[in-house]
Amino acid sequence: MTVDRPPRCRPLPSHLVEAVAAPGAEVSHPEVLDRLDSALAALPPAERAAVVAAHGYAEGPVGAAIELDLETEDADALARNGLQLLRAALADLEP
Repeated sequence: MTVDRPPRCRPLPSHLVEAVAAPGAEVSHPEVLDRLDSALAALPPAERAAVVAAHGYAEGPVGAAIELDLETEDADALARNGLQLLRAALADLEP
């Protein structure tokens, strides 16, 4: 992230929640959102920024690269790693 540009803070779109984990019958939607929020907060900062930019805001690896001031391939790798960590953290929610 560059010094002259403030971080982008926006609410997460609902399709991100649905892409990571669809709520099961025994898990409420608010609980899934809380778990996703906690899982995102636990990610290392670079992976979190890459996942949110690439998938949350649907900007892909190019958006993550711009956000993190990295090469596209490096930002894509961070986003993939972040998604794997999120899937692991939310694995018990998958049907």
